[in-house]
Amino acid sequence: MSGDFKKYLNIYEFECVLPGSGHRVKFRPITTAQMKRLLIYENETDTNRIEDALDELISTSIISEGFDIKKLYLQDRFFLLVELRKKTKGEIYKFSANCPSCNSQYLNSIDLGKLKVKKMKKNVNDIVKLNDNISVKMSFIIREMQETSSKYVDDTFSDLTETQRLSEITIATHASSILSIITPEGEEKDVSLDDKVSLLNNISQGEYELIRDWFTKNDFGTDFTFSKICRHCKHKETMTIPIDNFFF
Repeated sequence: MSGDFKKYLNIYEFECVLPGSGHRVKFRPITTAQMKRLLIYENETDTNRIEDALDELISTSIISEGFDIKKLYLQDRFFLLVELRKKTKGEIYKFSANCPSCNSQYLNSIDLGKLKVKKMKKNVNDIVKLNDNISVKMSFIIREMQETSSKYVDDTFSDLTETQRLSEITIATHASSILSIITPEGEEKDVSLDDKVSLLNNISQGEYELIRDWFTKNDFGTDFTFSKICRHCKHKETMTIPIDNFFF
Protein backbone atom coordinates (compact mmCIF):
# COMPACT_ATOMS: atom_id res chain seq x y z
CA MET A 1 0.00 0.00 0.00
CA SER A 2 2.96 2.29 0.55
CA GLY A 3 2.93 5.14 -1.94
CA ASP A 4 -0.56 4.43 -3.29
CA PHE A 5 -1.60 7.96 -2.37
CA LYS A 6 0.68 9.36 -5.06
CA LYS A 7 -1.73 8.44 -7.82
CA TYR A 8 -4.19 10.91 -6.32
CA LEU A 9 -1.79 13.85 -6.31
CA ASN A 10 -2.57 16.80 -8.58
CA ILE A 11 -5.11 14.81 -10.60
CA TYR A 12 -7.40 17.71 -11.42
CA GLU A 13 -7.25 19.03 -14.94
CA PHE A 14 -8.68 22.27 -16.28
CA GLU A 15 -8.88 23.79 -19.72
CA CYS A 16 -9.32 27.21 -21.23
CA VAL A 17 -9.56 28.78 -24.67
CA LEU A 18 -6.89 31.36 -25.44
CA PRO A 19 -8.41 34.70 -26.49
CA GLY A 20 -5.80 35.26 -29.20
CA SER A 21 -5.08 32.00 -30.98
CA GLY A 22 -8.37 30.37 -29.99
CA HIS A 23 -6.49 27.20 -29.03
CA ARG A 24 -7.86 25.05 -26.23
CA VAL A 25 -5.23 24.41 -23.56
CA LYS A 26 -5.33 21.87 -20.73
CA PHE A 27 -3.43 22.46 -17.50
CA ARG A 28 -3.02 21.44 -13.89
CA PRO A 29 -2.76 23.75 -10.86
CA ILE A 30 0.69 24.88 -9.75
CA THR A 31 2.28 22.56 -7.19
CA THR A 32 4.31 23.37 -4.08
CA ALA A 33 7.44 22.04 -5.81
CA GLN A 34 6.93 24.46 -8.72
CA MET A 35 6.52 27.36 -6.31
CA LYS A 36 9.70 26.39 -4.46
CA ARG A 37 11.61 26.60 -7.73
CA LEU A 38 10.08 30.03 -8.33
CA LEU A 39 11.28 31.30 -4.94
CA ILE A 40 14.85 31.61 -6.20
CA TYR A 41 13.61 34.48 -8.38
CA GLU A 42 11.81 36.24 -5.51
CA ASN A 43 14.28 39.15 -5.29
CA GLU A 44 15.41 38.94 -8.90
CA THR A 45 15.67 42.24 -10.79
CA ASP A 46 16.85 40.85 -14.14
CA THR A 47 13.71 40.95 -16.31
CA ASN A 48 15.07 38.20 -18.59
CA ARG A 49 15.38 35.76 -15.69
CA ILE A 50 11.94 36.68 -14.38
CA GLU A 51 10.35 36.07 -17.78
CA ASP A 52 12.21 32.75 -18.07
CA ALA A 53 10.85 31.76 -14.65
CA LEU A 54 7.31 32.51 -15.78
CA ASP A 55 7.91 30.49 -18.95
CA GLU A 56 8.95 27.53 -16.81
CA LEU A 57 6.00 27.95 -14.47
CA ILE A 58 3.51 27.94 -17.32
CA SER A 59 5.17 25.19 -19.36
CA THR A 60 5.40 22.77 -16.43
CA SER A 61 1.69 23.21 -15.74
CA ILE A 62 0.41 22.70 -19.29
CA ILE A 63 -0.46 19.12 -20.24
CA SER A 64 -1.64 19.73 -23.82
CA GLU A 65 0.52 17.99 -26.40
CA GLY A 66 2.64 20.17 -28.66
CA PHE A 67 2.42 23.21 -26.41
CA ASP A 68 5.19 25.72 -27.18
CA ILE A 69 5.27 28.77 -24.94
CA LYS A 70 7.63 30.58 -27.32
CA LYS A 71 4.82 30.69 -29.91
CA LEU A 72 2.25 32.20 -27.53
CA TYR A 73 0.96 35.71 -28.08
CA LEU A 74 1.99 37.81 -25.08
CA GLN A 75 -1.68 38.42 -24.28
CA ASP A 76 -2.39 34.66 -24.32
CA ARG A 77 0.61 34.04 -22.09
CA PHE A 78 -0.68 36.51 -19.52
CA PHE A 79 -4.19 35.06 -19.81
CA LEU A 80 -2.74 31.64 -18.96
CA LEU A 81 -0.97 33.07 -15.90
CA VAL A 82 -4.28 34.42 -14.62
CA GLU A 83 -6.02 31.09 -15.26
CA LEU A 84 -3.27 29.24 -13.40
CA ARG A 85 -3.60 31.64 -10.46
CA LYS A 86 -7.39 31.15 -10.34
CA LYS A 87 -7.20 27.36 -10.26
CA THR A 88 -4.21 27.25 -7.90
CA LYS A 89 -5.09 29.81 -5.22
CA GLY A 90 -8.67 30.78 -6.02
CA GLU A 91 -10.29 33.67 -7.85
CA ILE A 92 -10.00 36.26 -5.08
CA TYR A 93 -6.74 38.21 -5.21
CA LYS A 94 -5.90 40.64 -2.42
CA PHE A 95 -3.16 43.25 -2.61
CA SER A 96 -2.28 46.56 -1.04
CA ALA A 97 -1.75 49.87 -2.83
CA ASN A 98 -0.87 53.44 -1.93
CA CYS A 99 -3.11 56.37 -2.82
CA PRO A 100 -1.10 58.85 -4.96
CA SER A 101 -3.10 61.73 -3.50
CA CYS A 102 -2.91 61.22 0.29
CA ASN A 103 -0.32 58.41 0.34
CA SER A 104 -2.50 56.23 2.57
CA GLN A 105 -2.33 52.48 2.06
CA TYR A 106 -5.43 50.43 1.47
CA LEU A 107 -6.23 46.78 0.82
CA ASN A 108 -7.87 45.76 -2.43
CA SER A 109 -9.77 42.59 -3.21
CA ILE A 110 -10.27 41.62 -6.86
CA ASP A 111 -12.38 38.75 -8.21
CA LEU A 112 -10.22 37.42 -11.04
CA GLY A 113 -13.18 35.50 -12.39
CA LYS A 114 -14.93 38.77 -13.20
CA LEU A 115 -12.13 40.35 -15.20
CA LYS A 116 -13.11 41.19 -18.75
CA VAL A 117 -11.47 39.14 -21.50
CA LYS A 118 -11.48 40.37 -25.09
CA LYS A 119 -10.99 37.98 -28.00
CA MET A 120 -8.73 38.84 -30.90
CA LYS A 121 -10.60 40.65 -33.65
CA LYS A 122 -11.26 38.79 -36.86
CA ASN A 123 -9.90 40.09 -40.15
CA VAL A 124 -7.54 42.61 -38.57
CA ASN A 125 -6.07 45.06 -41.07
CA ASP A 126 -2.36 44.33 -40.67
CA ILE A 127 -1.08 47.16 -42.89
CA VAL A 128 -0.04 50.41 -41.22
CA LYS A 129 0.66 53.32 -43.55
CA LEU A 130 3.42 55.45 -42.02
CA ASN A 131 3.62 58.01 -44.83
CA ASP A 132 3.16 58.26 -48.60
CA ASN A 133 6.26 56.12 -49.22
CA ILE A 134 6.43 53.56 -46.43
CA SER A 135 3.89 51.11 -45.00
CA VAL A 136 4.55 48.12 -42.74
CA LYS A 137 2.80 44.78 -42.45
CA MET A 138 2.30 43.96 -38.77
CA SER A 139 1.85 40.86 -36.63
CA PHE A 140 0.98 40.43 -32.99
CA ILE A 141 3.91 39.84 -30.65
CA ILE A 142 4.70 36.32 -29.48
CA ARG A 143 6.98 35.35 -26.61
CA GLU A 144 9.78 34.34 -29.01
CA MET A 145 9.85 37.87 -30.46
CA GLN A 146 10.03 39.41 -27.00
CA GLU A 147 12.89 37.10 -26.05
CA THR A 148 14.81 37.75 -29.27
CA SER A 149 14.35 41.52 -28.90
CA SER A 150 15.65 41.48 -25.34
CA LYS A 151 18.74 39.51 -26.39
CA TYR A 152 19.28 41.88 -29.33
CA VAL A 153 19.34 44.89 -27.01
CA ASP A 154 21.65 43.23 -24.50
CA ASP A 155 24.04 42.20 -27.29
CA THR A 156 23.95 45.58 -29.04
CA PHE A 157 24.13 48.07 -26.17
CA SER A 158 26.16 48.44 -23.01
CA ASP A 159 26.01 50.71 -19.97
CA LEU A 160 22.29 51.43 -20.37
CA THR A 161 20.20 52.40 -17.40
CA GLU A 162 17.28 50.06 -16.75
CA THR A 163 14.89 52.70 -18.09
CA GLN A 164 16.94 53.06 -21.30
CA ARG A 165 17.17 49.29 -21.65
CA LEU A 166 13.41 48.82 -21.35
CA SER A 167 12.87 51.59 -23.89
CA GLU A 168 15.22 49.90 -26.38
CA ILE A 169 13.52 46.54 -25.78
CA THR A 170 10.13 48.11 -26.50
CA ILE A 171 11.39 49.51 -29.82
CA ALA A 172 13.08 46.22 -30.74
CA THR A 173 9.94 44.25 -29.86
CA HIS A 174 7.77 46.50 -32.01
CA ALA A 175 10.36 46.14 -34.77
CA SER A 176 10.25 42.35 -34.52
CA SER A 177 6.49 42.43 -35.09
CA ILE A 178 7.02 43.97 -38.56
CA LEU A 179 6.63 41.21 -41.14
CA SER A 180 7.53 43.30 -44.16
CA ILE A 181 8.19 46.86 -45.32
CA ILE A 182 6.27 48.21 -48.31
CA THR A 183 7.64 51.02 -50.48
CA PRO A 184 6.95 52.22 -54.06
CA GLU A 185 9.57 49.66 -55.14
CA GLY A 186 7.54 46.78 -53.69
CA GLU A 187 7.27 44.64 -50.54
CA GLU A 188 10.49 43.70 -48.77
CA LYS A 189 9.99 40.63 -46.56
CA ASP A 190 13.45 39.46 -45.57
CA VAL A 191 14.37 42.45 -43.42
CA SER A 192 16.79 41.98 -40.52
CA LEU A 193 15.81 43.00 -37.01
CA ASP A 194 18.64 45.53 -37.08
CA ASP A 195 17.15 47.20 -40.18
CA LYS A 196 13.65 47.15 -38.68
CA VAL A 197 14.97 48.85 -35.54
CA SER A 198 16.73 51.39 -37.75
CA LEU A 199 13.41 52.08 -39.49
CA LEU A 200 11.65 52.81 -36.18
CA ASN A 201 14.51 54.97 -34.97
CA ASN A 202 14.43 57.08 -38.11
CA ILE A 203 10.73 57.78 -38.54
CA SER A 204 8.94 60.67 -36.88
CA GLN A 205 7.38 60.30 -33.46
CA GLY A 206 3.95 60.67 -35.06
CA GLU A 207 4.67 57.82 -37.47
CA TYR A 208 5.87 55.62 -34.64
CA GLU A 209 2.64 56.42 -32.78
CA LEU A 210 0.72 54.89 -35.70
CA ILE A 211 2.38 51.54 -34.96
CA ARG A 212 1.72 51.77 -31.24
CA ASP A 213 -1.86 52.80 -31.95
CA TRP A 214 -2.27 49.68 -34.09
CA PHE A 215 -1.50 47.50 -31.08
CA THR A 216 -3.83 49.50 -28.84
CA LYS A 217 -6.69 49.45 -31.36
CA ASN A 218 -6.41 45.69 -31.92
CA ASP A 219 -5.53 44.65 -28.38
CA PHE A 220 -7.08 41.55 -26.85
CA GLY A 221 -6.79 39.38 -23.75
CA THR A 222 -7.40 40.02 -20.05
CA ASP A 223 -8.22 43.56 -18.93
CA PHE A 224 -6.05 43.87 -15.83
CA THR A 225 -7.10 47.37 -14.85
CA PHE A 226 -9.60 48.48 -12.22
CA SER A 227 -11.01 51.71 -10.82
CA LYS A 228 -10.55 52.49 -7.16
CA ILE A 229 -11.73 55.28 -4.86
CA CYS A 230 -9.54 55.99 -1.83
CA ARG A 231 -11.62 55.61 1.32
CA HIS A 232 -9.61 58.36 3.00
CA CYS A 233 -9.52 61.25 0.50
CA LYS A 234 -11.95 59.92 -2.15
CA HIS A 235 -9.32 60.19 -4.88
CA LYS A 236 -10.37 58.10 -7.88
CA GLU A 237 -7.96 56.43 -10.26
CA THR A 238 -7.68 53.61 -12.74
CA MET A 239 -4.69 51.39 -12.14
CA THR A 240 -3.17 48.15 -13.32
CA ILE A 241 -3.50 45.31 -10.83
CA PRO A 242 0.02 44.57 -9.50
CA ILE A 243 1.26 40.99 -9.72
CA ASP A 244 4.26 41.25 -7.39
CA ASN A 245 2.87 38.54 -5.10
CA PHE A 246 0.45 36.97 -7.56
CA PHE A 247 1.32 33.39 -6.62
CA PHE A 248 2.61 33.89 -3.06
